Amino acid sequence: MKKSVFILSFLLLSKAYSYDAIVIVLEAPLLKEPKLNSIVLQTLRKGSRVYVPKEIGDLFELPEFIQTYDRVGNLAFVPTKYIKIVTHDLSESRMPITYPQNDPTDYRLEEPIPQSYPFDNTSFLRASLALTMSNNIKAPFDYNSNFSKQTFSTESGGRLIITHKINFDRHDRYYFGFFGAITTSNNTIQFKNENKSSENRSILRLGPVITFDAFKTNNYRFTLGTGFTYNYHKSALKMSGAAGSEERLFSGYSLSPMANTQVQVTDVLPQTDLIAGADFSLFLPHTQKSKDEIAIPELWGTESPTQIQSGLKTQVAFFLGVQVKY
Repeated sequence: MKKSVFILSFLLLSKAYSYDAIVIVLEAPLLKEPKLNSIVLQTLRKGSRVYVPKEIGDLFELPEFIQTYDRVGNLAFVPTKYIKIVTHDLSESRMPITYPQNDPTDYRLEEPIPQSYPFDNTSFLRASLALTMSNNIKAPFDYNSNFSKQTFSTESGGRLIITHKINFDRHDRYYFGFFGAITTSNNTIQFKNENKSSENRSILRLGPVITFDAFKTNNYRFTLGTGFTYNYHKSALKMSGAAGSEERLFSGYSLSPMANTQVQVTDVLPQTDLIAGADFSLFLPHTQKSKDEIAIPELWGTESPTQIQSGLKTQVAFFLGVQVKY
């Protein structure tokens, strides 16, 4: 009882020789020692009053920590940047009335609170589906005949990527998975002898890929990726002329290193992103072979080859699609 009366008397008397200070952060700690990692004796909410000794409040340059007392009269220290001293004169302008930047003591979640709170709703799986358009890699067949006109269409198709966040990545940037694509193109060749060839070429691509989100905000991500694909090529060549028409099938395999860039506009729909970008591929030399016997030699010539030779080819494919996170 005597101690309580003493403390109350001390606080009442000390008020005449002190300044009031107002807490300007959500929760200011009263520390046992003048350092942030010291024991916290008490915490004060925003707007609470703190007693500051007058001799300290009158200093032109305030110390990093200001001496005060906790609720039971123990000596304590409060970080100066967490309070504003009220002196009732022009010197008050030295200290702001609000914390100048993001309040480091404010632990409250930003609105709106996620529906899954308090559980983490971060998605670590991605699946994207996109339409693609690219240059024709042109692997011409040796028809042993002079042509008067060639037409090569744009190569088009679709691509699918399924990736998972790499376990050691703490910043949600690295993803690893598989890349798949199917593309087709159509070529026509008109020969001087009035024959005509129609080519339908398809490529099936499968392989591993790793991506890195080089830049990200709440609404956008810029992603870089690399990998390689093992490719299956299939070409259907149909020759038409006065002697009739005949189709031959050629197939083969190749390997393609690749790199890509991608922009993601996140959450245009729930858990769905809009994606756009480009794939850069290098098709290594390969051969497509045919087992079909020639039925009409007049169309192909007596020395028509049984394979299609393709050298080193580069391709740029642009894509646009959606990405689902789950």
